[in-house]
Amino acid sequence: MYRWVSRFVSYRTFYVWRARYYYYTRHLDVWMLASVLCFLGVVALLWYYWRFSSVPLPRVHPQVAALRVEVITNEAIHRIVLVRHGGSTPGQPFTTAEDIRASTRRTMQVRQVLDGEMAWRLKANLLADIADYIEATAGCAPYQCTGVQAHISLMREAAAENAGINRALQPILEGPRDLAPGLMSVDRQRVKSGWSDSFSDIYHQAWLLNDLQTMHARMMAEYPKRAPAPWLPEWLIGPEPTTGNGMPL
Repeated sequence: MYRWVSRFVSYRTFYVWRARYYYYTRHLDVWMLASVLCFLGVVALLWYYWRFSSVPLPRVHPQVAALRVEVITNEAIHRIVLVRHGGSTPGQPFTTAEDIRASTRRTMQVRQVLDGEMAWRLKANLLADIADYIEATAGCAPYQCTGVQAHISLMREAAAENAGINRALQPILEGPRDLAPGLMSVDRQRVKSGWSDSFSDIYHQAWLLNDLQTMHARMMAEYPKRAPAPWLPEWLIGPEPTTGNGMPL
């Protein structure tokens, strides 16, 4: 027997390990081996069931998240209505420095709704739950991970645009009280009258936030259907065949 392994180990090492093998297996018979295999099978089954039944608790319940999105959206719409009806004659351009600054404050308050603590905390909790889901399931079902990443990128760009507009309007409030601020720049044109700002970025952000909440709710509902060990099917039967664009067949 030694000649089969003589290339790899010495004569002494081979017989030392053979003696150890016989020492530890001298009481091992078929029934003992079958018992050990059955025990390991039961342990694996219990582990698999635990993975299947243990669903991490979300940081924010989907129904609570939906309610908060509705509150944020309604508050933004309410403040837009205040902007539209601002001034003595709604829709007419403002002429006095006081009216222009009041219009600026109302306009900035609209964007502060989606740049406030409640909105940021809600987005942070939703994204954290989605990240935990992706880690636990090794996927983004029922969505494509590329679509999830694209949506998060859109949200970041919209938040940066929102903050940039308010930064551009802030100097109007900091100027001399007795002088009417100039409204020549594109961002300052937003406060020329109550109807000068379309607030399209606000509607876009509200739409993105609502879609994020919907994505979060669907992923949380998918938790019980997830594969307890996503790597197991691939390990047993090999990787799933895909099309040219990376989608499963």
